[in-house]
Formats: sequence, structure tokens, C-alpha cells
Amino acid sequence: MPRTSRPMQVLPIILREVEVTDITDITPHMRRLTVAGEDLSVGMVNGMPRPQFRSEGFDDHVKLVIPTPETESLDVGEQGEFRFNWNREALNFTRDYTVRSVDPDADSFAFDVVRHESGLASDWAFSAAVGDSLKFAGPKTCAGISEGIDFHLLVADETALPAVGRWLEDAPAGTRGHIIVEVPTAEDIQQIPTAAEVEIDWLVRGSTPPGESTLLYEAVQNVDLPAGRTYAWCAGEALTVAPIRRHLRRDLGLPKEDVEVLGYWRKVSAVKDSEVTGHENAEVAADESVGSPDAPESSQNVVSDVHEMTEILPPIITRIAVTLGIGDLIAGGAATAEAIAAQAGIDADGARVVLTAMCALGLLEREGETYRNTQAGAVLIGDGAGDGLNLDDPAVRDLFSIVNLLDLLRGGGRSRATATSAREALVWAERRAVDADLDAAHRNRTLEHLQYVLDIILDLDPIATASSIALAGDAGAEIAAALTRRAPETGRSIHTPARSLHTPGLRAHAGEQSWPVVDTTLVLAGLTGLSRADASSLLTRILASSRSLVIVEPFTDDAEVDDHQAEELVATFATTGNSSWTSHEVRICLTELGAESVEVVDIGWGFGRFRRAVIARRS
Repeated sequence: MPRTSRPMQVLPIILREVEVTDITDITPHMRRLTVAGEDLSVGMVNGMPRPQFRSEGFDDHVKLVIPTPETESLDVGEQGEFRFNWNREALNFTRDYTVRSVDPDADSFAFDVVRHESGLASDWAFSAAVGDSLKFAGPKTCAGISEGIDFHLLVADETALPAVGRWLEDAPAGTRGHIIVEVPTAEDIQQIPTAAEVEIDWLVRGSTPPGESTLLYEAVQNVDLPAGRTYAWCAGEALTVAPIRRHLRRDLGLPKEDVEVLGYWRKVSAVKDSEVTGHENAEVAADESVGSPDAPESSQNVVSDVHEMTEILPPIITRIAVTLGIGDLIAGGAATAEAIAAQAGIDADGARVVLTAMCALGLLEREGETYRNTQAGAVLIGDGAGDGLNLDDPAVRDLFSIVNLLDLLRGGGRSRATATSAREALVWAERRAVDADLDAAHRNRTLEHLQYVLDIILDLDPIATASSIALAGDAGAEIAAALTRRAPETGRSIHTPARSLHTPGLRAHAGEQSWPVVDTTLVLAGLTGLSRADASSLLTRILASSRSLVIVEPFTDDAEVDDHQAEELVATFATTGNSSWTSHEVRICLTELGAESVEVVDIGWGFGRFRRAVIARRS
């Protein structure tokens, strides 16, 4: 999920078991199942506290473990403190569904299932009976209705109708908006009560196969948005909704944080006994078999794997395609090399080179002179999918310093990959200090990844109980605002000795002025790019003035076994001249600096850039 204007809460992922208590056919193609059980209430699981089941966002979803003969004896996974560690094989039998409604007093919730000719979840749902048991996990996030919005536009096919229905029922009186929903038949139109002031357009697809209709796109093009701020939410088949995203963002100019266009499912070619599902309740035949074990590794597998590692084309072409917006252009109707080149502002011959390479990678298909997106290509144009690939983003361009790693290793000085890549750390820090766009890009990259763990960080004891807090690193106004929102009644003071470790006015960081005396200091990505000596000097000053210190970095503890962390490690070194940190290194550093106690705690779900926090306390 990209950063959004919707207020979001991150929740622990808990596996629970419930029982089907009611089944109702809402329309010919929609069945509602209600489930309930003690596992939805507060309790204990594996010796750890189990919180009450919560779902407060209109598009919250849970991951159901669909009952089959195979899952009866299957070990689904192991419950952790904040996450559920799934057995990879069990994930083949899971499907994501929107929470349609919640009754906390009855410890129950409901979800709707779309009827299909065949599908793992659909087959189960339309043969289920009251009393059947069901395991599930989630929701892992709850995002509320955006605040400060003047008008809401919601667009959905039948797979996203449960989310739209919940929005209509939850929207407070006075909420203005326009709802567009595509359904298979007129009998599938639902009467949904709402206090909102909305116009609802029901579009009947009729004989057009699911995932091939253009009704939603055409309807959105005809919507006249009123003056003021509009928030748009759209979900459906991935390729069908792709041009809607482009229209909202490029043609109407809606800001990124006010647009969510989600591929809930993907329509692909039919293969017997196989299927694919997206985010929501759609299941269609696909070329991905369910439940098949991994083939045993052989020497041929090893050779093939190494061959894939040496391919240089995929990372280059995928990033160029995202940067130029080629998938979006094709989704919007620019289907020839000439049309794509004209709209992207590039040479037609060069466009053909890129398009040919995209075909070779399976991102595009060509018929005559016309190109179209494949389902693989649709992934690149999904909401937020290209945020970390767009080379127009200075932070992403900095990551490309990795391609000139050899220059740095051989002592060739400054790498030629990007403007900020260098062997000397000061070059990178100084560039951030004078380049506001570069500094903002790296700060935004940090915030993008922090959104899934920020609540957990702010709940850590040294921060939650502090009456005065200093912020360092990429922590700035957004973090200060979040701290204020969480404890508005405490009157806590928040200090920002400098906006960043890499911007002008760094006297406190450089030692020219003392660090503010506070209960705790929170450092977010503040050691990245600093030499060990500079980091030690900074931490010395912070410890002298803070009773406690919380450090959250993109630690690379598992870089030897995690390719994402390995990329972080190498890219940081190539960009700044200094390697990234492990939590163990930070713990040793703080211990040597005289901290009375230092502990490393896991945060979040165990993946992403920010997985651990180091907490140090002074005597």
C-alpha cells in the first residue's frame, strides 16, 4: 500500500478459528457468510496475548484458510508476537476477503463471496453449511475514511462491492460522493442503506465476460468532479482498472495520496484445475497450480538459477518502463510504438527497443503494430507497485549507484552512477544538505516504509511514556504530528535539533551545540550514510542528554540470507561510501559508549526495511 490520506492503523496478524453461523444469498451472484467464535475476543495464544478482533476500515480484509481435505492435516504455521509465520504450502489454500460488517458484541463478522463457475473459495462458500469451521488471519491494517475530503469517488466491480457496501453503511451523514458499481445482471443490484449524500450508478455488464468490460472506465471519464478535494477509490480486475488510475492521476491531476486503484483480481487464460486470486473475492482460472510441491532441486535447477541471477535486462527495463509510464499509456489507449513515443516524449525507434524488450520479458504482447499489457505487466501499473522503481525519484536513482560498485571497491573514488554516489560519505550528506528534492526523496522513502511499523515504534515504552522527545534522522514533521496525536492530553514537548542529519543547520549534530535534554530521543534512519566514527560521536551527544534512546534503521542483520537486505547493504555502501548497520553493531556501539542497558526488539510483521529497534537506557 502506498502512503495515503486515509488514517491507517497497523494491527498484529493473529490466526483465529471461527464457525459459520449464518449463510444468506444476497443476490444470484453474491453469498454472505457470518462467522463467530471465542477466538474473536481477548485471550491468549501460544502464551502471548490475543487482542480483540478489530476491523474499522471499509476495505479491511482477512486471509481465509479455505477448508479442503488437504488442509485438515496441514500445519498452517506458527503464531508469533506480532505476526503469523505461515507455512508456505498453506498459503496455496488462502484467499483474501473484505470484512463486510462486524458485530463485536456477538464476536462475529460477515464477508461476501462472489459466485464463479469454479474457484477454491467460491466452491467452498457455495457448499458450506452452518457449523463449519474456518481459520483466518487479519486484518493486518485498518484504514479509515479520509479526513478533509470534500468529495468521494468509489468505483468497483462486483468483487469490490462488499467494500463499497460497507463504505456506504459507515459513511457519516453529510459525506458527499459518487458511487459507480458494475455487476453481472440487474438482479445483482443491491439496496444498501446510507446516510451519505451520494449518487449511485449501477452498470450491468450482461453478456460481456468478467474482466473484459470497459463500462467502469467509460463511466469514470464522464464524471464531473465538483470543486474541492476529491478522494478516489477504485477496485476490480487489474487490467480493467489500470486506465482508470491513469485518468485519475494524469488527466484529472488528483494527488497520489488521494487515489487508490487496486487490482483485486486478474483474468488470465484457463488451465484445468488451477486458478489465481487477487486481493479480493474473485477467482478465475489461471496458469498457476494450487498446492503443488516445489520440484526437488537438481544441478539443472542450480544452473538455471545462476543464469537468472546474471540477467541484466529485467531490472533495467522494468524501471525504465515504470519511469516512462509505458504500461499506463497502453492501458489508456496508446497502443502503437509511435503513439507511446509521442506521449512519453521519447524517440520512436528507442520506444520500439524498449517495447521489444518488454515483450521478451513477458510484460507486453504484440499483435501487428498494437501492444497490450500482459498480467505480468499489469503488476507494474498497480497502485503503488512502481513507487520504488521510478528513476525520476532521486532516492531511487541513488540506489542505482550499485551498478558502479566496482569503481568504489577498486578505490576509484566517486562512482559515476548518480550525482550523489561517492566513496566519501560527506559527499552524499552534503548533497542532501543542499539539494532539497534529494533530501525530501530519501525522507519520503523512509516514511513510505515506516507506515507499517510507526504505530508500534510509538508504542515502545521509552517513547509512549516520555514527556519530552527529540527526533533525529529522517524523523520530522509527520512523526512529530503522529506523536502529538497519540497523546494530546500529556502536553509532551517534541524537539527537532535539526530537521535531518543531512540538511543545513546541523549544529546540534555536528557538536556545535548540545543536544536537548529530553526523556528519550528517537532516531529514524539517522545512522544511514554516517561513518562509524561520526555515528559514535552523534550517539555520544544524544546519550549525554537523553535518559533513553530508540534507534530504528534499515538494519541488514539477515543480508546473507535475504536478498532485499543484501540490496540495502550494497546500495547504501555504493551511495554513501559507508555500509549499512546491523542491530548487533549498534548494540555494541551503545554498550561501549556507556549505556546501562541495550536491547533489540522485533517490530512489525518481520519483513520490510524496518524490522527491529534498538533501545538503550542510561543509568
